[in-house]
Amino acid sequence: MSRVFEPTPTAAGDSGKSGAPKKSAGAPPVSRYRSFCYGLFGERYDREGRGAALGDRLKQAGFNTTPGMHLAVATMTTVIAAAVVCTFSLVLFLILIHGVAYWYGYVALVTLVTVGAVQLGFGSIITTRIANRKDQLDRELPFTLSELSVLASTGTSPVQLIRRMASRDHDLAMTGEFKRVVYKIDLEGKDLITALAETAKESPSTSVREAFWDLGNMIHQGGNLDEYLRAKSDDVLKLKRAAQKQFIERLQAFIDMYVSMVLVGVLMLAVAAFLLNSLGQTAAGLNANELLLLLTFGLVPLAVIVTVVMISIAYNRAE
Repeated sequence: MSRVFEPTPTAAGDSGKSGAPKKSAGAPPVSRYRSFCYGLFGERYDREGRGAALGDRLKQAGFNTTPGMHLAVATMTTVIAAAVVCTFSLVLFLILIHGVAYWYGYVALVTLVTVGAVQLGFGSIITTRIANRKDQLDRELPFTLSELSVLASTGTSPVQLIRRMASRDHDLAMTGEFKRVVYKIDLEGKDLITALAETAKESPSTSVREAFWDLGNMIHQGGNLDEYLRAKSDDVLKLKRAAQKQFIERLQAFIDMYVSMVLVGVLMLAVAAFLLNSLGQTAAGLNANELLLLLTFGLVPLAVIVTVVMISIAYNRAE
C-alpha cells in the first residue's frame, strides 16, 4: 500500500469547514482569539461569500484559513489597535505633555495612521508570504528538476517519480508541492495529470506552474521526459543568473536612496530645527527640541529600517 503524504494545508476553497476554528479548552491564545473573531465576524463573511479573490491568494500563501477568518481577524485587530492607540495618545497629550496646540489633530492623525498600518500589515502578510514561497520555490526548482531528470533516466514511472520526490527530506518547498500532488491523488482520487494541473494553479511561482503543466503534458502525450527535465533545469538556472545580475545593478540605486534619505534628508531637517530654535518659532506646534527627538528616535530609525527591508527583499528574490 502506498504511503500517503499530507501536504501543507492550503487555504479556503478546500471545503466550507476547512477554515472554521475548532474550539478547544487547551488551545493557545492566538487560536482562541482567531476563534473569537471568526464567531464574531468571520462566519457571516463566509456565508456572504466575501473575499473570493482573497481565497486564491490565501491558498497561494499556504494559509490554512478561509477568507472570512482572515477578514474577521483583520477587522477585530484594527478596532483593538485603534482603541489602544487613541487612549494612549489622549493620555500622552493631555496628561504627560501639556500645552501642545492642536492636540486633538495629533490624536486623530496617530489613530488614523495606526488603522492604516494595521490594514496594510494584514495585506502585506499575504503578499510577503506569497513572495517568500515563490522565492523559495524558484530557488529550489533547478535542483529539483535535475533530480527529477536523474530519476526519470532510470525508467521510474511518472507516479512513482512524484512519490519519490514527495518523500524527500530536503528542498522542503518543492517537496511540499509534490506532497500536494500525492495528496490529491490518494485522498481526493484524482489522476496524476489533473493533480499536477491543480497543484500548478495553486502555486505562487510561475516557473513551478509552467514546469508542472509541462510535466503533465509530457506524461499525457508521451515524450522524452529526461531530456525535457534537463533542458528545463538549464533554462531556470539562466533566469536565476539574470535575476542575480539585476540585483547587483539595483543595489547602486538602494545606496543612492539611502544617502539621500538618511544622510542628506536628516541633515536638512536638523538644520531646519536649529533655525526654528534660533528664531523662536515652532513647526506644527513642535519646538526644536521636540523636532530633534522625533528626528533621532523616529525618522532616522524608520529610514534605516525601510532601506534594510528593501535591500533584504531584493536580495531574497535574487538569491
